[in-house]
Amino acid sequence: MNDILTRKEKPALLIGNGINIHGGDSTSSWVGLLGALSRQQGLRLTADERKEMSNTEFFDILDLAHPREDRSSLQSEFCDLMKGWRHTVHHETITGWAHRHGRPIITVNFDENLSRSKQLELFHPKKGFTDFYPWSSYFSDRRVDDPRSEFAIWHAHGMMKYSRSIRLGLTHYMGSVQRARSWVYNRKNSLREVIKNGGGEWHGSDTWLEVIFFCPIVIFGFTFGKDENFLRWLFLERAKLQKITPEPPKKIWFVVKDDEGSDSRRLFFKRLGVEFVTVPDYPDIYENEAWQS
Repeated sequence: MNDILTRKEKPALLIGNGINIHGGDSTSSWVGLLGALSRQQGLRLTADERKEMSNTEFFDILDLAHPREDRSSLQSEFCDLMKGWRHTVHHETITGWAHRHGRPIITVNFDENLSRSKQLELFHPKKGFTDFYPWSSYFSDRRVDDPRSEFAIWHAHGMMKYSRSIRLGLTHYMGSVQRARSWVYNRKNSLREVIKNGGGEWHGSDTWLEVIFFCPIVIFGFTFGKDENFLRWLFLERAKLQKITPEPPKKIWFVVKDDEGSDSRRLFFKRLGVEFVTVPDYPDIYENEAWQS
């Protein structure tokens, strides 16, 4: 981890909910929140039934169990359960590292613990904002012109500020894939066309997708398991696009605790050019002295 953070070309950060669980309490778990929603819905599943479903599928099942006459949003209820979450010292330390080095952060979390730790402002695009897919919106201390090389905090799966943006279910993830795929392949100014033509702006140039496709990235704080359909698809597309770009490929590191790195996941990520990095324990990630550099 130290070598990654202190290298000359600093990476962007892709952060999962592990940053909230570390030093937090049992309420800072998405599995725990889904369990709370399940109890509210009166949906009781056996351990075997629950094991059969991914978290994304479980959310969709919960949504189907939502009473027809209840017009409230399950996404809103999920956000309400997160209102008590608070940032800790390592949120501020990690955000401070990214700010000093001008590196972007992408988080798959919905909460604002990272941005609140530095009292950052929410910026929207000058045109085309939608609270359903706020992919061009970010938290920072100033307006960003180049997502690749400037500090900002981007929320890949939505923000609790906009409950409609929350991507929790498999249906949500498939919608995100459909939206991003049209930008990568089907538009006149698609990413693939821009790369083939040697440069220019594509439809996602002012979004966090620009960071995903073009920056070195260190990933930590989540399992990046088979639930993560959307992000795994994006990294597959990144690997494909690197075959047609003249630029040298940017590195990706996936940092996990020693006993969490399964051989099956290693094989998948190796084919994508992702390097597995194991550490003895979670403080080696979240409390690493290199964050002070």
